[in-house]
Amino acid sequence: MYFFIIILILVMVFWGQYVFESIRRNVQETYNVNPYFQNIIMLIFYGGIGLILGLEHLIQEIKKQGKWVINIPKLVLMGIPSLYFSLSILIYYINSQFVRDILSYPIGILLNNSPNFISVFQLILGYSIITSFYKENEEISQ
Repeated sequence: MYFFIIILILVMVFWGQYVFESIRRNVQETYNVNPYFQNIIMLIFYGGIGLILGLEHLIQEIKKQGKWVINIPKLVLMGIPSLYFSLSILIYYINSQFVRDILSYPIGILLNNSPNFISVFQLILGYSIITSFYKENEEISQ
């Protein structure tokens, strides 16, 4: 199982590197930069790796009996902040005074140092989404 998971992660990493390199070459040739497209592609790849990391949890839950439930506190406390920072490029470039003054301020501070934090939050987003689903055991009281 773990071997299969690491193979999936490696496939995602190498495929992602190929796609990101293709985008970089296209930008160098055409000077056409689309940060929104790049951010969505990053979200798909790094979020996908997070989903793969939580795949074992989902498989274990599928085997259980019970009704599917969503862990709302986990999604609210981990998912929403991760989504916010995962979409930081999209939020940072929105042409709205409110967004620039309020919502993108923390993003601007983090972007001054390095944009590497984005991929970490995208990975956390994928992991927190897939591990938020579980089966609740329905015990029959007699």
